[in-house]
Order: sequence, then C-alpha cells, then structure tokens
Amino acid sequence: MNFKENTELATPILESQRIHLRPAKLSDFENIKSYRQDPENCRYIRSSEDDEHTYKIVEQLAKPWKLEHDFWNGLVICMVGSDDVVGEIVFKIEDWQNQRAEIGYRLNDSVAGKGICTEAAKLLITHLFTEIGFFKVVAKCDPRNTASYRVMEKLGFKREAFFKDHYLMGEEWTDQYDYGLLAVNW
Repeated sequence: MNFKENTELATPILESQRIHLRPAKLSDFENIKSYRQDPENCRYIRSSEDDEHTYKIVEQLAKPWKLEHDFWNGLVICMVGSDDVVGEIVFKIEDWQNQRAEIGYRLNDSVAGKGICTEAAKLLITHLFTEIGFFKVVAKCDPRNTASYRVMEKLGFKREAFFKDHYLMGEEWTDQYDYGLLAVNW
C-alpha cells in the first residue's frame, strides 16, 4: 500500500474521453436523489431512500477520502461537457492487512447500457491499483442484477463465490455473487 491506514486524501478528479469523476457537491442532491430514490433503480441494491438519507450520502461523497476500514469513499459520474451527475462510483477498504478494496456503482437509468459505468469503474480501479496500491478489488451484486455483473466481467473480474439467501433486502432474502480482480491481472 502506498499510504498508511486511516490516511485522509484529497479526492481526485479522474477523466476519460466521455466522462469525468469528481467529488460531489451539495447542489448535486436532486440529480443523485433521482436514481437513489427510484424503486426500480434500487431494486437489486437496497430499498430506495428518503431525502435525509440521500442528503447524508451526498455529504459523504463530497468529503475527502479516508483510507479507513468500511468507510465508503466515492466520486460522482458526469459526462464530459456537463457537470450534471449521472451516477456514482464508490469504494471502501474491505481488508487493510490484505490490501483489498470493494467497489460499488449506481447510474441514472437515462445513461444505462452505454458503457458509462464500465468506463467509470475502469478509472477508479486504475487509481486504486496504481495510486493507492491495493492488491485486489472485489465487487458484489444480486445475481438478478445482470447489468452489474456484466460490468464486472467486462473489466476482467472473476466470479469467486455464490451465496444463497445471503442478505435481507426489505422483506426478501436475496442471493449474492462475489467477484474479484487482482492488480497483477489489471
């Protein structure tokens, strides 16, 4: 690892030809709310949120990164030429000693299916491996969320586990796929 545990880092701005990733601003609330409170968008992630919870997420996405166990750090996704948020990509340290991070992502349905999430994940994963020094990045999803695991597979993640009735979402027990990607394979 290139940093010590519990280090606070300035949140980077990451760019490609089509998108840029940046820290959130409080003024992004309405755009973030549009997908975080959409029941269909949240179907395989967790129940949709109320305004108070969504606002706390926006505040957290606006803060500097903390390399602290289980603290979600993230960036919002914007299209080049626009500062409007179309999604978010986040990571947390799953295991500091074993240099493992978990990533997650969400997109507004208006840009789904266009490779935006794959592009955002590629930017973040490159940063996690090269700048922070993680050994492995993992991602998890409900097996019914085919769009999510297709992103993982496009990026070279390998399915490492299937857990039956692994977590409770609302009133429903759901399964989980776990994927992993080693830095040496990136």
